[in-house]
Amino acid sequence: MVVSTRAAEAMVHREGQASEVELKFALPPDAERRLAELREFRPPVAEAPVATRLVSTYFDTADCDLAKSGFTLRVRRDGEKRIQTVKSRGAAGAASSCGEWEERLESDEPNLERASGTPIADALPPAARLLPVAVSDINRTTRLIRFEGAVIEAAFDVGSIEANGEKEPVRELELELKAGSEGALYRLALALHTTAPLRIDADSKAARGYRLRYGGAPKAVEAKDVTLNSDVAGADAFRIIVSNALAHLLANRGPALAGDAEGVHETRIAIRRLRSALRLFRPHLEPNATGLFEAEMRTLGRVVGEARDWDVFLSEVLPEAGKRSAERGLIEMLREPAERRAKAAHAAAERKLDEPSFTSLVLGLAAWAHEAHTLGDKRFLRPLADLAPNLLDRLLIKAEKRGRGVHADSPAADLHPLRKSLKKLRYGVEFFAAVYPRKSAKDYVKSLKRVLRAQGAINDAALAARLAEELASPTRLDLAPSVAALSQASEGASIEARRKFRKAWDGLKDETPFWR
Repeated sequence: MVVSTRAAEAMVHREGQASEVELKFALPPDAERRLAELREFRPPVAEAPVATRLVSTYFDTADCDLAKSGFTLRVRRDGEKRIQTVKSRGAAGAASSCGEWEERLESDEPNLERASGTPIADALPPAARLLPVAVSDINRTTRLIRFEGAVIEAAFDVGSIEANGEKEPVRELELELKAGSEGALYRLALALHTTAPLRIDADSKAARGYRLRYGGAPKAVEAKDVTLNSDVAGADAFRIIVSNALAHLLANRGPALAGDAEGVHETRIAIRRLRSALRLFRPHLEPNATGLFEAEMRTLGRVVGEARDWDVFLSEVLPEAGKRSAERGLIEMLREPAERRAKAAHAAAERKLDEPSFTSLVLGLAAWAHEAHTLGDKRFLRPLADLAPNLLDRLLIKAEKRGRGVHADSPAADLHPLRKSLKKLRYGVEFFAAVYPRKSAKDYVKSLKRVLRAQGAINDAALAARLAEELASPTRLDLAPSVAALSQASEGASIEARRKFRKAWDGLKDETPFWR
C-alpha cells in the first residue's frame, strides 16, 4: 500500500499518552457496501482498505474499581502484537473524546507496572487483582480518508462481544480524527449520513461488555458543568456549551431507549439546555439555521416530554394524591390506563430518538457549533465577558415581561410562559457561571431554582388534572369520579406550592442581577 506522508504520520503507533476524538455509528447490514461505494471511501480521497482481526480483553477488579473511576483497561491482540490501552473517557459532544495511554506487551495479561504512568494507579486499591470482564472479537476494515484538510480513519467493525457465556453482535462504523479540524469530522459524517442513514451510538464496546457481564441497562447521567474562561471568544463559548449539551443528550439516549424513566428525564433536560443555548446566543447566530434547529428540537422535546409527563403522573402524582385523599382506591383506578398511555408515549420517544432525523440533528448542531466563528456575526469573536451581560439581560427582560401581572393565584396556563423564560435564564446563568464570581452566580441560581420548584409543583397539579381528563375522555367516563378525586387531592398541593411561589418570586424580583 502506498501511503502519503501526512497519512503515514497519522498511522504511526503511539506509545504513551495520546487522545482521540471519534464518532461511532451502529450500522444496518447493507450500510458497509453502500458506504464503500462512495467517493469518500475510494482513491484518491481514501487510501486502500486494510483488514485486521482484533481480539480485545477488558480487565477490571472484582469491584469494578476502574469503571467506577471512569477508566477502561484492555489488552488487544493484533496479529503478533499485544497492546495494553488505558482510556479515560469523557464525552465532549457528538464525538466522544478520551485520554489514551498505550504500551506494548509481551503477553495477553495486563501489566500494571507498565501502566504506572497513567491515572489508573490512583483508581486501584493496593495489590489489586485484575480479572477479565469481556472479550471483543472484531474484524476491522480501515481506510484513511483525507477530507477538507483533515485525516480521518474510517473503521468498519463486524464481530461480537462476549461475557458470561452471552454474546452480542457488533456492526458499527467508527470515524476517528487523526489530524485536522473536528468540524471536518462532522461534515464527513453528514456526507455519509445522506447516502446511508446512520444511527449515532455513544456506547463503547467496553460499556457493552460490562453490561453483558454484570447485567443492567445503561444508566442516566446528569449534565456536567460548563467551564469557560472569561477571555474565551463568544463563538468558542457557544461551541463548548453546545458540545456539553450534546454530550449530555447522547449519554442519556441509551437509557431512554431502554425505557429508563430517569434517562427520559435527563434527555428532556438535555434538549432544554440545547434550546436554551440557542436562545441565549440568538443575537449572534444565523437566523435561518437557528430556526431549523429550534423547530426540530421543539418536535423532539414534545415527544420526549410526553413520555416524561406520564412517568411523573405514575411515579409522583398518583402516589402523592393517594396520600392526600381519602379516596385512594378511586385514584388508583387511573394507574392501569395511565400505564398504557405511558407505554405508548415511551414507544413514540424511542422511535424519535432512533430516527435518522436525530442523527442529523446531532451532527448538524455539532458541525454548526464548530463553525460558529465564521457562521455567526462579527461580534461573536469578541470575548464572552463583553457579550455575556447583554445576552443574560435579554433573557431576564423576557422573563420580567412575562412576569408582569402574574401573581400566586394566576392560572397555571398564565404562569407557564414565565416558567419557560426562567428556565432559559437559569440555564444561561449556569452556562456563564464560570465567567463571574462563583458565589454570586450560585446564589442567583438558588433563587431561580426556588421559583422554578414552586412553579413545577403548580404545573404538576395542573398536569395531573389534564392527563386524568385525557384518560377519562371520551370513552372512559367510568373514570370521572377518579378524575374528581385526583383533582381535589392535587389542588391541596397546588395551594401549598402557590404560597411558596409568592415568596420565592418576590425574592427573585428584589435581587440585583449579578452580571450588571
